[in-house]
Amino acid sequence: MQKRYVLFFMMVSWVVLAGAAPAEASFQMIPYKPDPPIAIDGKLGDWQAVASSWTCAPETVVRAAWRGEALFIAVETKADAPQPVVLAVVDGAENEHRLLRFDPASTPPSVTAIQPESAPIEGIHTAAEQSDQGWALEVSLPWTVVGGMEPRAGLLFRTAVVLADEPAIKDMALTAVLLTGADGTLNEAPPVAQLFTEEQIAPGGKKHFTFEVPPCPEGLRAVLSLWARQDTDKVAGHAPVLRVFVNGVPAGGDRMRNRPQRLKARGGDLYSMAAGERLTVYYSPDFTSPDTHPHYGPVDPVQVCLIELDVTDLLKAGENVVELEQTEPSITCALLLADGQLRFMLPPPPPRKKAGPPEGPLPRIAPASKVGVSFEVNPLNESALEVRVGEEVFVVESRFSTPAPGWVTGENEWFRRERSLETTPEAVIVRDAFSNLTDKPLALMRRNEISLGERMEHLWLGGLERMDKTGHSTSPANPTTFAATAAAGIGLLPLDDVARVHVVNHADAGMAGLADTSLVLRPGAAYTAEWAIVPTGTPDYWTFINAARRLYDANFTLDGAFVFLRASPLTDVWTDAEITDFLRFKSACYVCSSIGYYKDGRYAHGTSFQEVPHDTYINAFARWKGLVPDIKTLVYFHCYIDVTDEGPERYADARLLQYDGTQACYGEPYDRIYVPTAENSYGPQIAKNVDIILDKIGADGVYWDEHEYSRFTYTYNEPWDGYTGDIDPKSMAVSRLKSSVTLLSEPWRLDLARKIMARGPLIGNGPPFTRAMAALKFPCFVETGSITHCVQAHLHSPIALGDHLTERSETDAYRVMLAALDFGCVYHWYNDLTVRPTHPHLVHYMYPITPVELHAGYIIGKERIITKTSGVFGWNDASAHEVHVFDDTGREVEGFHAPQHQEDGKTWTELRIAEDWSAAIVKKQGL
Repeated sequence: MQKRYVLFFMMVSWVVLAGAAPAEASFQMIPYKPDPPIAIDGKLGDWQAVASSWTCAPETVVRAAWRGEALFIAVETKADAPQPVVLAVVDGAENEHRLLRFDPASTPPSVTAIQPESAPIEGIHTAAEQSDQGWALEVSLPWTVVGGMEPRAGLLFRTAVVLADEPAIKDMALTAVLLTGADGTLNEAPPVAQLFTEEQIAPGGKKHFTFEVPPCPEGLRAVLSLWARQDTDKVAGHAPVLRVFVNGVPAGGDRMRNRPQRLKARGGDLYSMAAGERLTVYYSPDFTSPDTHPHYGPVDPVQVCLIELDVTDLLKAGENVVELEQTEPSITCALLLADGQLRFMLPPPPPRKKAGPPEGPLPRIAPASKVGVSFEVNPLNESALEVRVGEEVFVVESRFSTPAPGWVTGENEWFRRERSLETTPEAVIVRDAFSNLTDKPLALMRRNEISLGERMEHLWLGGLERMDKTGHSTSPANPTTFAATAAAGIGLLPLDDVARVHVVNHADAGMAGLADTSLVLRPGAAYTAEWAIVPTGTPDYWTFINAARRLYDANFTLDGAFVFLRASPLTDVWTDAEITDFLRFKSACYVCSSIGYYKDGRYAHGTSFQEVPHDTYINAFARWKGLVPDIKTLVYFHCYIDVTDEGPERYADARLLQYDGTQACYGEPYDRIYVPTAENSYGPQIAKNVDIILDKIGADGVYWDEHEYSRFTYTYNEPWDGYTGDIDPKSMAVSRLKSSVTLLSEPWRLDLARKIMARGPLIGNGPPFTRAMAALKFPCFVETGSITHCVQAHLHSPIALGDHLTERSETDAYRVMLAALDFGCVYHWYNDLTVRPTHPHLVHYMYPITPVELHAGYIIGKERIITKTSGVFGWNDASAHEVHVFDDTGREVEGFHAPQHQEDGKTWTELRIAEDWSAAIVKKQGL
């Protein structure tokens, strides 16, 4: 008789989370069969509920399942006559080998132990059935029969199924099999090694864990998992404070399996889950509350306190050491850890294939030929306005607090209010003029609110979309509330300086509002609150924010790229070619050198900068300009932090005091914060830093870090700004007076900014909060430790600074450029030593740009359009276009074809680019 072999070749998927896509490897995944058990009767109907089935040869299918009592096997074939079936099973330790022969021609099918011959066969149940379609065999094998293995999810062993007479086990192709839960996961599988159950690491501390593991099976990945949180009474954000070493090698964010690099929160922010080697850990009272938090919780179902790291290449068979470090001693809460484990898992699913260029019709993208929207505004009474946009009606109601306590809308004994309205094509400007009628400082909270109820489809507060349509924001950088129905939208934003600094954008239960909960007026004083209502004919945030930008007069020219390059021994050793390539490939217009050290590890902040040598700046700038003459050099300046030990006594009248009377610091105790004014002792002294930068060093200009405030927005000491205080929400009376750092320091800062700009360029970190500073129109970027910080640039210069936490290469930087375009922003370079480009980038064609409109994925300027999206682009004019396209690695694609055509005297460029590609469409000069 000719032998016929059918080998049971099996493919397995090791699934980490329920619902995850399987990844293929050379293992067979056998799922658990819940009640009822499979009936061994030769009929295969009850196998339909078992997902484990394979075509192992032409017209032959094998199925497998398991329960605590038995391993179940079914073989179904279209062969005419039954053939013997041989099953081989070898346990994971290679100690027990079993070879069993089943003859489906017998009734019931017979069972014979081949190896060893004395192996028990008691308890095996078999059944077979033949039909005109072929024949089927069912077998249930008690675990004692197949070597006495303990059945559990995660059990690994080897097996083979052959249709043959009596093959030797050495001649059979054995394949590893893996038992899983009924849902195909390994959630209940025990770990390979348990490192710890619970641990606590003090700020700045470390802990080591030694453990032994067997070799990682081929095709699997070694995964280190643990739960981590920073112990607090409530969920309060996160920080990158955990560093993991495996056998002395750091295991950073690029090894995370279960958390994305960036995670979108319900509050609208995008959070980075790692900063290089440091892993992000949430502040929380437990390991699960952040997952469902209405603000910090993830939009997608991610367990944010669980950290899983692929450490396959760092692990070795035998003894291993894991070190866990809390990297931020200044964060005083304990780092709590739980359930540290090492597991063997299959590789994650392969990355999703990036989308190619779109086919079919493309959107036409050009600046609006006409701005504004058709709307009507009608006062309903002295405190309510009706705004009608198409079929939508929005009622904006205002109310004001009194010390009664209570809210009022009209006349009262504490203050007088007169309202005036101005209507523009895009907004209603409301001016509420208040006069304090009392002889005491008057608390006067203001609320302007729109009740939409179930009509509210979308909500943005401070530029971030709130998925749950509730929350609040207190960001003067983007002090906007925008609520949208299905057909239209309505926005609120402050215009005057006091209202902007005090801003509270809020929403709840279908209501959206703009508030000032800190306004306090001097006895007999007058103040005019100026704010705007911006209706839109579409439910689109970008339509609103572009109208707001025009209202704020925020569209001005950004003339070039900014880079940091330290003047220090670390760059002194670079060759001339390296310096030149760094500056040319980054298309540097402005080159800024930061501050060095003062003493005792302190950066030379504040007046200490006047005591350190400045030769490194002078020499480096001379060298750089000799190599690249067209750059403009800048030096870092910060006006609030001073690290000198003499500062608290020398500048006692300028200290920023907290509500408890202690002086505020930025981080370290010596990083003390002061408020510079022309009248106090600190303002004139810190201004001397600018004289050194411009006169002694000879820099072309100044980079001003945190020019509006630093860390703390208010100070609780004299002098009073005349507008600000803490107000008790119940009594509605003044609890204590305080002053806005921005308002107090503005005259001094305004004078210094004008002085700098009279000499050369001024670049700022963070947008201006006051109209006078914004009117100077100096470019400011925002930092992108969280890329959603880009919304803070939406009402000034839309520039994102690179992410110093995650950028470690030019490819990383390009990804941030693309992410910034999602928020309608262009890009400035940050890291110097770790991001050294080898070729020009998209930044080369970003500038100069005078923004006209910002959108998700692109920015339209007068001179150019920068985009990561496809479309038919133009300016509604006949100008010729020059197109530069970059691939998903950030390299320019030579010869890319972007067809141009004329239509009604207007030029259009048809751009079809793949995912993570980008382009600059430049309007040719002179046209």
